Amino acid sequence: MVGRNFWAVPAEGGWEVRQEGLPDATSRHPNRDDAWQAANERAKACHGEAYLGDGAGGCVERTSHRVMPRKIKI
Repeated sequence: MVGRNFWAVPAEGGWEVRQEGLPDATSRHPNRDDAWQAANERAKACHGEAYLGDGAGGCVERTSHRVMPRKIKI
């Protein structure tokens, strides 16, 4: 699992963490902080990015856990 992105978004009765490209929620949480922490943990394990949604399709915060390639001289 490399480069998967996760969104923490408001949902009815709490917050959901969703993996980008999948139709169903990955997990449900009672508050924003728990959902944001879960999204970051999953993104870190998959070397992806975590996004905190604002509920209207926008992004409030973004964290990258990608491993960037090393720079080499040619």
